[in-house]
Amino acid sequence: MLKWVEINLKTLAGNARAIKKELKPGVAFMAVVKADGYGHGAAAAGKTALANGADCLGALTAEEGAALRGTFPKTPIHLLAPSLPEEAPLIVKNGLIPTADSVNFIRALDRAAKKTAPYHLDIDLGLGRWGVKPEAAEALLAKAAEFKKARPGGVSAHLAYRPAQNMTEAEEKLSTFSALAARLRALAPGLKAHAANSSIFCDFPRWQLDMVRIGNLLYGIYPTDVYKKKKQGPPLPGLGRPWQFYARIISVRKVKKGESLGYCGEFTAPRSMRLATIPAGYSDGLTMEPTENKIRITSGFRYWGLINGRKAFFTGRTGIAHTMLDVTDIPEAQPGTPVALHVRRTAANAKIPRIYK
Repeated sequence: MLKWVEINLKTLAGNARAIKKELKPGVAFMAVVKADGYGHGAAAAGKTALANGADCLGALTAEEGAALRGTFPKTPIHLLAPSLPEEAPLIVKNGLIPTADSVNFIRALDRAAKKTAPYHLDIDLGLGRWGVKPEAAEALLAKAAEFKKARPGGVSAHLAYRPAQNMTEAEEKLSTFSALAARLRALAPGLKAHAANSSIFCDFPRWQLDMVRIGNLLYGIYPTDVYKKKKQGPPLPGLGRPWQFYARIISVRKVKKGESLGYCGEFTAPRSMRLATIPAGYSDGLTMEPTENKIRITSGFRYWGLINGRKAFFTGRTGIAHTMLDVTDIPEAQPGTPVALHVRRTAANAKIPRIYK
């Protein structure tokens, strides 16, 4: 096998347990598995999370949720983005819990339902993608009260929070959201409030409310570095990254100083070098940014792969299906040697084999 992704489910399970341990009593844990579980495989990630403390799953769309229902026949599956009215029958058929921000959608859900169909009302706190403005939420919920089958089960929000940059604003909006949820419960008793994604969960632990929605942390990525500014350890120490992309070297050759390589000789070797080629490129999710071949004040940023823990820097321009690496100082790099590569998980080609460990 020339290239593959290894996914360590033991690591993912440990991440789920660490998250669960930090929850206050009674707070539900939604494991977010949108975008095929952030590239880890939605079914595998969902099963592992549920077996290690998660209470429900979060997908983005009705299509994603419906695809999960066969694997998880009894698990509550939430949709985190609003659906179109015409998707209401699919949502009802698969017992999904949609996000709503309009009376039109709630009406369609009510018409499609044969029994009670819950939804969560989303509040726009400034992100601007969707949601009801806070000042319009009570009127909308009062209007939706006329529907007998489509019933509100929760109220949600996704803050426009960027760690360490607008913490005061985020704190104020979380307080505002909590107060709004309390007022909405007067119209719909029992509403579950949730606004904490991974970054809110880390930086504002007191705002767990009734449920947290965790994606990045589940997959071992800290979306915040506020803890570094406080000179303390991360809020959940010991999280690991279960996902790693590998490609094997297929060629190694020596080049002389001054030798030009690539299309139109776009790269000129600054010294005698050993270059390795791997069968992975931007169609697999690697960067398309070229290695610059100009004199400049700073060295700039360079991408690399890892061979036995040592950096092998990209050389020249990444191709659609190949990349050259500088292995001059890595003598053990030979044809067949695996290279660990940094690839955005959700951008990695879905055809690359996934190997679960």
